[in-house]
Amino acid sequence: MNLMRRAFTAALLAAFAAGCDSPAPPAKRQVDSNGGGYTVTFESTPTPIPMNDVFDLRFTVVPKSGSSQGLAVQVDARMPAHGHGMNRVPKLTAQPDGSYKAEGMLFHMPGHWELYFDIAQAGKTERAQVDVDLK
Repeated sequence: MNLMRRAFTAALLAAFAAGCDSPAPPAKRQVDSNGGGYTVTFESTPTPIPMNDVFDLRFTVVPKSGSSQGLAVQVDARMPAHGHGMNRVPKLTAQPDGSYKAEGMLFHMPGHWELYFDIAQAGKTERAQVDVDLK
């Protein structure tokens, strides 16, 4: 019994040492586009996305069928409850490995944000959307 009590106490102390917050979201996240034609995998630097501090996104867009030739992407974010977006326009560059990098993103206030990846190919556009809640 004493051994069980010590194990429980050690686990409890470890939880307090790690903080009582919920676990951090995974570094890489994945979302499908609204039309189901693409999968976007992304991660932020730093992780998690900070509030009122610049961050970058690195992401890939993978078509579920066909090729990625002629693909065009845009990244943006909005706060739907406030009716506004970011105060900055990120710099988007294609990377040699086929991924993309959006530099200079900034969520300038706490609350609910929607992060958008707009994907256009052959005259059709689909959006992959992720909710981000900042406290």
